[in-house]
Amino acid sequence: MSNCLHCDQEVLTSFFSSESERETSISIGPFCCKGCLTVYGILKNKGLSHNYYQIKKDGQPFRSRAPANPSTNQYTFLDSKDFQAEYTYLNHNKERTIEFYLEGIHCLACLWVIEKLPSFLPGVLSSKLNLGRSVAIITINESGSFASVARELDHIGYRPHPLKINQSESEYKLKEERRNLLRIGIAGAASGNIMLYAISLYAGAGKEYEHLFNLITVLFALPVLTFSAYPFYKNSFNALKTKSISIDVPISLALIMGGIMGFYNLLIGVPENYFDSLTALVFLLLLSRYFLKSIQEKGLNSTDLNFFYSGENYQKAINLGLSEFSEIHPKQLNLGDIIKISPEQMIPADGTVIRGQSYLNNSLITGESELQKISEGENVFSGTQNISREILLKVTSLPKESRLGKILQNIENGWSHKSNIVSLSNTVSKYFISIVFLLSLFLLFFVLKSSGLKSALERSLTLLIVTCPCALAIATPLTFTRSLSLSAQNGIIIKDDAVIEKMSKAKTVFLDKTGTISERESEISEFKIIKKSHIEIGSIVHNLEKNSRHPVAITLKNYFPNDSQSFDVIDHKETPGKGVSGFINGHHYVISKYSIYENDELIAQFKLTEKIKKDASQAISKLKNLGLDVKIISGDKTEKVQFLASNVGLTNNDCLGELSPEMKWDQIKNSSSTIMVGDGANDAIALKSADTGIAVYGAMDISLRAADIYLTTPGLFQVVKLIVLSKETMKVIYRNLFLSLAYNSVSVILAFTGAISPLAAAVIMPLSSLTVLLSSSIGTKELRGLWK
Repeated sequence: MSNCLHCDQEVLTSFFSSESERETSISIGPFCCKGCLTVYGILKNKGLSHNYYQIKKDGQPFRSRAPANPSTNQYTFLDSKDFQAEYTYLNHNKERTIEFYLEGIHCLACLWVIEKLPSFLPGVLSSKLNLGRSVAIITINESGSFASVARELDHIGYRPHPLKINQSESEYKLKEERRNLLRIGIAGAASGNIMLYAISLYAGAGKEYEHLFNLITVLFALPVLTFSAYPFYKNSFNALKTKSISIDVPISLALIMGGIMGFYNLLIGVPENYFDSLTALVFLLLLSRYFLKSIQEKGLNSTDLNFFYSGENYQKAINLGLSEFSEIHPKQLNLGDIIKISPEQMIPADGTVIRGQSYLNNSLITGESELQKISEGENVFSGTQNISREILLKVTSLPKESRLGKILQNIENGWSHKSNIVSLSNTVSKYFISIVFLLSLFLLFFVLKSSGLKSALERSLTLLIVTCPCALAIATPLTFTRSLSLSAQNGIIIKDDAVIEKMSKAKTVFLDKTGTISERESEISEFKIIKKSHIEIGSIVHNLEKNSRHPVAITLKNYFPNDSQSFDVIDHKETPGKGVSGFINGHHYVISKYSIYENDELIAQFKLTEKIKKDASQAISKLKNLGLDVKIISGDKTEKVQFLASNVGLTNNDCLGELSPEMKWDQIKNSSSTIMVGDGANDAIALKSADTGIAVYGAMDISLRAADIYLTTPGLFQVVKLIVLSKETMKVIYRNLFLSLAYNSVSVILAFTGAISPLAAAVIMPLSSLTVLLSSSIGTKELRGLWK
């Protein structure tokens, strides 16, 4: 089994590019499909293929890639003034700019070819790609065209989705990021310099240098303890204002107390201070939180996804004769518009069919896998998919007023009610700070009676500083950052680090059927030849079903190798509900209801069964071994759901069929610690209501908006790895928590007995952080084995 040269998928049917070199013909490939072959040809014609595939070969893949599937969209609406007023903006050079989310981004070769756009596409001033978020920022001049840019991106295999950008919000985020980087830079520089002087002080610098070095460390520490540490003070103030405790409260307390004691020691001529530990703490905390936020923003957040289109671009009739059409996107639809729905397109709004016959796939809305036959005069609904023939549709209800729109509104309203788990570090801090306060007050009054005010203040302040939960504060975001980064590298986009904590506590996993456990396409489980025909069966199939998009036709064509003989088909007919027919070499052939006829005689029969995803049974078995209760909830017929369940190791008690989206929501609402895995609009409410919602590869946009996690690569086993990752991540965090509390417990005992001096406290603080950092590094390194 070889792999596709372009997308690296396993090749079942090989396609090659035939090229001439030095008067000989050579074959380049293999390619898994005509889409990948087409993209290769485009790159070659533009002189980009050699460098593209060399970079792809040498570079590390960022995520797996699906076969290329370029569309025929023209994207003309991108150049309309109304669209540009809403979706584009002027950059700092007053140049028109747009941002696209691109499908298919997977490695440095993608970055290279997209940033090459200005070199071969007139009118493009710049093209920059955020590889992590798969977002391209395109700038054009007055003669440039966003439509031509989108067509070019689509042709080379990157389907573009324009993103609606709040420019003022983007500018604010950019300023905030620069300010955060400045805080990190100041803290890092100051911490490094203070450490040099602190080492000299610890080593016993001469009396003539002690006061000078102490003064220099104070000067370096001032901007760190004020400007750099400002976010901790702000977070602590907000937490106290709402009568809650966060990890920043004890950190802020330690910074303030440590700063006061350091200044006090400077005034009284004592060389010891805590500024090396405190500035290092600020630097490491700011750095770890910055990286955590950066990792989270690599995935599209719910705000970005609000501006995805439902389905493709559409053709709208612009004359009464229905002979001329212009390209629009769903946001431009109005009541009474007549639009053309091509095979495989999603229906963007409720409407009535005014011309044509076809089949609809309702599974994304209802979960029902059987196709619905439609003809003129029938009503169709937003979120369903046209399958076999082109139809004309008159819009009777705008997207927001459709059933799909109401589901979407329910999801948006539900985000504010979806409770977030309280982080482990904040839970510990709530009790930790109370205990430390009580102990420091007790120590203050205890020592005050026996040794006086100066000694009492020194001992109590030493206790507050040395018990600062810096190790816990650093290790938790560091561990989460590493796990989120590892997930992103393997095609799993996690929107929030709290999801990891929730997944580690999951008890029940709910799985949708179609698209999650089973493929949307069926497979032929049995093909029986009844009588020999005048023409090979494969040739009959490929000639009669050549242009059909019906799922049965596609399954049949995939069953027979594409090496059949080509014939002229006379009186070819495709009738929804009946099948296809036509004359080939004077013989009449019909394919209907899982049978093939020649001159009205049965010559072959076949059976179709649902195609179960390759890793579904193994993944479900592993989930059960992890102690999870696995259930299938589907809108499909109960007997189909039960049959599928029996093939993946589940019983009838583990599955429910014929459920509406609202009924799925009820099932999840009545369970605790839940994970929902799905892909359709009918799963959206369930994904939102579960403690953790996971949208699988190929999921509908509405599901992406509702889910906490999106799998950019196919396979249910990714869910297993995610759960194992979450449990192992929490193990590392619990271990770090134990180490941090152990250090603090020992420090409390030493402070109470007077065995610890300010100098020893200054040494213990960074040592505790170093131990936990090593623990996090070792623990997260072991997690890499999940994807080997």
